[in-house]
Amino acid sequence: MDSDEKVLGAVLASCCSQAIEGVLLAAELDEHYGVTVDFIRLLDANAALAHSIVQSPQQMLDALETSLLTAQELVLQKHPQKLSMAVKPNAHIRLHSIPYSMDPEQHLLNPNICNIGSGHLGKLITIRGTVVKAGPVKMFEAQKVFFCNKCKHKFLLKNTAEVSGNSSCTNYELPMECPNPKPCLGSNFKPFDGAGATGYTNHQELRVQEQLQCLEPGSVPASISVILQDELADSVQPGDDVEVTGLVQADWRPLFPGARCDGTLSMKACSTRSISSRHRAAAAPAEGLQDMFRDFWAYHADCPLKGRNKILASICPQIYGLFLVKLAVALTLIGGCPRQDDAGAHIRGECHMLLIGDPGTGKSQLMKFAARMAPRAVVTTGRGTTGAGLTVSATKEGGSWSLEAGALVLADGGLCCIDEFECIREQDRAMIHEAMEQQTLHIAKAGMVTTLSTRTSVLGVTNPSKGAFKHGGSCAGVAATSLSGPLLSRFDIVLLLLDQHEPNWDRIVSEHVLQNHQQASQPFVRALHGWSVEELRSYITWAKAANTNLHMTNDAEQVLTASSFRCAASGPIVLAVARMDVLVYDLPHRVNQIPHHITIRLKPTATIAHSRRFCVNLFLSDM
Repeated sequence: MDSDEKVLGAVLASCCSQAIEGVLLAAELDEHYGVTVDFIRLLDANAALAHSIVQSPQQMLDALETSLLTAQELVLQKHPQKLSMAVKPNAHIRLHSIPYSMDPEQHLLNPNICNIGSGHLGKLITIRGTVVKAGPVKMFEAQKVFFCNKCKHKFLLKNTAEVSGNSSCTNYELPMECPNPKPCLGSNFKPFDGAGATGYTNHQELRVQEQLQCLEPGSVPASISVILQDELADSVQPGDDVEVTGLVQADWRPLFPGARCDGTLSMKACSTRSISSRHRAAAAPAEGLQDMFRDFWAYHADCPLKGRNKILASICPQIYGLFLVKLAVALTLIGGCPRQDDAGAHIRGECHMLLIGDPGTGKSQLMKFAARMAPRAVVTTGRGTTGAGLTVSATKEGGSWSLEAGALVLADGGLCCIDEFECIREQDRAMIHEAMEQQTLHIAKAGMVTTLSTRTSVLGVTNPSKGAFKHGGSCAGVAATSLSGPLLSRFDIVLLLLDQHEPNWDRIVSEHVLQNHQQASQPFVRALHGWSVEELRSYITWAKAANTNLHMTNDAEQVLTASSFRCAASGPIVLAVARMDVLVYDLPHRVNQIPHHITIRLKPTATIAHSRRFCVNLFLSDM
């Protein structure tokens, strides 16, 4: 057994020497530390050990935990700073990223959450999902000192109870005879009540749900409970996308006479990794699609506006016209770059958009198509929605409180679509002011104080207030909707869609609708119309990742600033199809829309031509 421990220690010392060095250099001796082990590197270093972990995960993980002390000693002996190092007794192995190539069968080691069943019981698996609920950090009794009632010999035992949502479960396997080196044949043992006799650790329960962008339309997302212990507790928050590697176990409910034995599956996490909010919405597009996008812009290098118009024509093709609306949707999805000046003031990079218009103008169709194009999107409705449902709610289960993420938190790093925005109650609307502007949520509920991220673009759809539009007329800003001025100022783009009675326009729209129905059964003809939804989604992901440091020239800033002040001085401009709100408060965001605009064409710098074109769209669209 000692030889096996030395072999495992040598393998760990070679695979994760840097992580072990960090643990040895840590100041606190009794804290819990995690040593990250990449399963792929472990497979390259010792394939037999990697396969043994897959076949007997619990036994091998316990052996690796014991061998980690040997690995620390091996690294300590060879390190030049060994005098300032110390072996940490509470270091733990954190395996992550089980490769798909090790799956003996499909969905066994890397299953979707909805596919986890009784066949995974006792298996080491890796899942990916979104944290929708996080319970409080509790105390778990991990070990206890016992003594022999005959010879008074003391020995330490670990709590072998399966970790579940009930952190008070204990199960100590007492030996048959006293483990004293001097045999006393005692078999009566009692817990020791002295100082330091019981060891405790942190314990937290999460609820991880399937990622919304990975679900089929109309399907209900599945979820599973995940138990975090030691240093993993309180490492993630609601709304975070995580990759969890751990053991599947049965969580049995309390037994009652005459009641059926019932239980659920849960996971005891071996490691958790939070996926970055900027790149978690979707993986990088395939190399073939990236080459297609580069060739597309190379072909339109002489006239980039034609290329931009082709992309916009692919957005919601079933709706005729509305060029400015589709352009605004593209800007909202792609976004820009967040900025922070020397004084520390933060300017968000995400753009918020509000559609106000008559029924039947295609607002909901545009919103749903935008949700399909977004790599990560959450769609909700304002009717019946509360402020807690949009932000975060506090729920009580089993005598303890936990936080459950709402729509804006779940959409962090993506798009949040809210239909019937005017139906949100006034007191609930006030709760989303901070989430939209500061992109954070400061929570103080049920004794829990924390801050959550809401770095999401909001696409709101609302009907005009009663009597706002008369036949052949329009109105602007606050008068067109029941939204308050402070909330309306959070939206960078506000568009008014009018259903005007014009025979020529009605004829063109009806012909377009009939033509779409006739070509619905002809895939070849439909393919000629432009990019598919999947290609648009990949392009948005590619464009957001390609330009991460956009900036404007001084001439472009001067043109845009002068135009914004002109609009502020002359009052709101009402356009025939769409109006963009122009408030002095929103001037920094107006300037920030130019980088959004140039991101569509993957240009690193906004020039004076971009500013002039933006101002033409802003002021002269009614001509």
